[in-house]
Amino acid sequence: MRVEKLPDLPTWLLLDAVDRLGSVGAAARRAGFSQQAASARVRAAERVLGVALFARSPRGTRTTEQGRAVLDAAAPYLDAARSLAEAVGAVGAGAAARLRVAVSNTVAEHYLPSWLQTVLGGHPGARVDVHAVNSREVLRQVREGLAELGFVESPATLDAVDPAGPDPDRGLLFRTVARDAVVLAAPAGHPWARAGQVSRAELARTGVLVREEGSGTRVAVERALPELAEPAGELGSLSALISTSRATGIPAFVPRRAVAAPLREIRVPGVAVVRPIRAVVRPGAVHPLAAALVRAAVEDGTGDGAAGEGVADGTPGEASPRVQPRARSRTASR
Repeated sequence: MRVEKLPDLPTWLLLDAVDRLGSVGAAARRAGFSQQAASARVRAAERVLGVALFARSPRGTRTTEQGRAVLDAAAPYLDAARSLAEAVGAVGAGAAARLRVAVSNTVAEHYLPSWLQTVLGGHPGARVDVHAVNSREVLRQVREGLAELGFVESPATLDAVDPAGPDPDRGLLFRTVARDAVVLAAPAGHPWARAGQVSRAELARTGVLVREEGSGTRVAVERALPELAEPAGELGSLSALISTSRATGIPAFVPRRAVAAPLREIRVPGVAVVRPIRAVVRPGAVHPLAAALVRAAVEDGTGDGAAGEGVADGTPGEASPRVQPRARSRTASR
């Protein structure tokens, strides 16, 4: 069917109300139509679509099997229309935005500050609440609506980060905004640091420090080096990982951007661990401040490589993140 032949938005909203309420009369009152006008719209929609959407009886109106398929297919369209109406209303009213962002530790410490500087400088009165957690928790918060926008640094697929279910990424949209390199590092006095490198075979025989299960850093390292020995220790944050390496002298896998004296980068010939940093949102979400933050991330250019695929808005399989606006001012980190 051609798009221009489809029923208009008020009709779709009416059909959705009939489905939810089980009554044309109740749906007409909800949508602001007379019952006669509502019945005429329903019949016209069924005629145009070529489908009997509802079965009428003295006990009410029941959605048919074909009607269920049609209305399920229309649900994303209606969700997007409602989100658009809210966003346009907020912009038209001049409302400031409040954005809840869940970010992985690496992004929080080494990328997000410059992105926020750009966004908040252009949006006076905006408020951004930041929650720094591991990649698995970022996905959970976005999926459950606890954050409108997330940033994770993870491999091309996230099944090892978030293993729940056969398709853990279902229901989320992603967009690559930068790339981040993970390297092996140790205090300057360590033999590997003095040599500047270690062989893959020797590394595989030696326990080193790593992040906890569920961390994007941990997943990326284990995928690049599946033969790694049992870790010498697992740390729950980037700062704890670096502090422990400094105190114990044990090498650790850390983001290249976090390597600073007394730690030195140790090259592992033939091994490169580079993972995308990706924005993540729920489908149909519209939030101007979230979109601005994603643009700032893409345009920042401070990562360890180009943003890569999906940098254009609307690329299939990637998101141009948008969510609902709210109000007020200040930056807070929870």
